Amino acid sequence: MWRQLLPILALCAMAQAQCRFTRADVERTTRIFMVRLPNRQLSLKRTASSPVGEVLQMWCSPQDIRQTTCQRNQRNVAFRPPLPMTCQRPPAALTTPVPDRSCPATMYRVGYNVGNNQFLELYRACFDRRSVRAVFVEHRVYAKTFFAQRPCVQFSSDGVISPADEASYTTRNIYATFRRLFGNQQNFIANNQDVVINRGHLAASADFLFGDQMCSTFKYVNAVPQFKAINDGNWEAIERWVRNSVTGNQFVNVRTGARDVLSLPSSTGPKNVFLSGNRNPVPLWMYKIVRDSNNRPLVAFLTLNNIFARQRPAAPAFCQAVNCPINLPNNARSGFTFCCNPATFRP
Repeated sequence: MWRQLLPILALCAMAQAQCRFTRADVERTTRIFMVRLPNRQLSLKRTASSPVGEVLQMWCSPQDIRQTTCQRNQRNVAFRPPLPMTCQRPPAALTTPVPDRSCPATMYRVGYNVGNNQFLELYRACFDRRSVRAVFVEHRVYAKTFFAQRPCVQFSSDGVISPADEASYTTRNIYATFRRLFGNQQNFIANNQDVVINRGHLAASADFLFGDQMCSTFKYVNAVPQFKAINDGNWEAIERWVRNSVTGNQFVNVRTGARDVLSLPSSTGPKNVFLSGNRNPVPLWMYKIVRDSNNRPLVAFLTLNNIFARQRPAAPAFCQAVNCPINLPNNARSGFTFCCNPATFRP
């Protein structure tokens, strides 16, 4: 009986087989992974595998698209022609304004213009140009089985912020800003070489699988001044938890934002911290709201962006504190964190 069943089981396994991307496929491909929908429109590939029969459109430009198909034979399942595939001039993601009433400032969409009046969107960023402040970013997080090396780490301004505002993020200028605000003897930042505040991603680069999509997150519309210790501490743990909560080809919807301005004590009283005159504020709070694929709220995280806090603060009025799904260090350097009722959380 088993001998009769084995061929049937093998056929079933082949029918459900997937072509899975490898780290080498992703790291050595400079074309953009796309698929063509039944309506003939292109769509960005976001999942870590392709079912048998799926045709990838490996895009460099509207005039330069190569195809590869997930195929099976008696031996294996693989893309043919094989990956990786390269471009002579890899395209970069664009940042363009778009009408969106959910944003109290200017909403930008980040993605690719593929011609025929079609723009393929990776994420949206609500950004206040006047105050140089990222309000929130919205994107989808899909499951991934490996983490490719990031092909780029250079931030782009896309004409949204000035060179002077870009420069306000440098360690030298941050040190000078703290000396101007709190005096030459200030004890918050020791020197102009150590990174204490960095450009904290709202949509994390690791939330995306492919190299071009990771690169698209290195934009100032997607960054806020965040303490490096917190970025590397509880904030990274939260990002990792969100990614690990997704399985298969599922996804979650994520809104990540910042609010209020960090205030630190000085000899003349508390002072708000802005990195570029009265622009580019260091946020007091950072939050992440996770919703399922049907947009039902799952969890909301709220982290204090202040490594100098002497004790855990009370939850702010806009956060109804609930138990967190993960255990996080309860200290200022890691980032005091609350979990809020996502159904009532209104940052």
